[in-house]
Amino acid sequence: MDSFKLRPFLADDFEALHEIVSDFEVVKRLWRWPYPAEADFTRMRMNTPEAKAGQVLVIEVEGAVAGMIGGVNGSIGYLLGRAFWGRGIATWAVREMVLRMFEGSDIAEVSANVWLDNAASAKVLAKNGFTACCESEEFCKARGENLKYNKFCLKRTDWARAQPLALQTDRLVIEPFTGDEAAALSALMNDPDIAKMMATIPHPFTKAEAQKWLDERVFSHVIGDEAGFGAKVCLRDGTLIGLVAIGGAPANTAYAFGRAYWGQGFATEAMREFIAHCERIFALKEITAGAMFDNPASQSVLLKLGFEKVGEKMHCPLGRSAAEPLWLYRLTR
Repeated sequence: MDSFKLRPFLADDFEALHEIVSDFEVVKRLWRWPYPAEADFTRMRMNTPEAKAGQVLVIEVEGAVAGMIGGVNGSIGYLLGRAFWGRGIATWAVREMVLRMFEGSDIAEVSANVWLDNAASAKVLAKNGFTACCESEEFCKARGENLKYNKFCLKRTDWARAQPLALQTDRLVIEPFTGDEAAALSALMNDPDIAKMMATIPHPFTKAEAQKWLDERVFSHVIGDEAGFGAKVCLRDGTLIGLVAIGGAPANTAYAFGRAYWGQGFATEAMREFIAHCERIFALKEITAGAMFDNPASQSVLLKLGFEKVGEKMHCPLGRSAAEPLWLYRLTR
């Protein structure tokens, strides 16, 4: 899809766009576009406040204007020239616009309306995870009559579940565990000083314990009251060096790295990328974290990431025999 792009309108786009909306087969699928096409209306739609704000964009394919797409007030709509139908362009454009809408705001849902006789657009939305949520009726200006339509909806939680987790930094790759890392995870985390700081990693942390840990944490890209996920952190050559995790409401994050990789900035590097990803995908306004009172390295990492200390409580990690102070941190958008 390297030849596809979404971009702002240019004055030179008018002729190509006006030609597209002069096709009845195109505008009969729309709500308010007139037929025959009106030049003033086309120019107006190219220069609305939403278009100037980047909420409505040109769909460009191989350097040509193929159509336009908008995501305004949680609703998405598009038009595509007939010469560009059947090439996956609409599916790609909707996916890109939905991504921009969810990552650029905290909206909980994106919706789209499709006439009942527009099976192609209904299919495009279904491919992007939308489901029909209700049926209603509206006036179609090009056809000059009221028509029935389906409203399609895509919840952020459903969209997030389908998004990949494949993050990279200069030195690291962050991706889901596959479930076959038990030996490497045991070798990395079988350390009493790690168990002293972690709520879910005991000592000894045998291969069997590591496999059980992995089996209980099959990846699902969801955060909620009782939901969350973890991911492995590897060097670019595939060497497992640590893990990151997030879950709950408010979202609480944690991380752990093997002793051989302490003091080299890996935790800060990985967590900065991981937190940014979670903020974008889940529209998090707040993330919490904790660090034991005798873990200055972790306290330093959290401060570098922008967390503030907000309190403390008594906590007993698996590697300790009694509860001791856990310092509590919070990061707000």
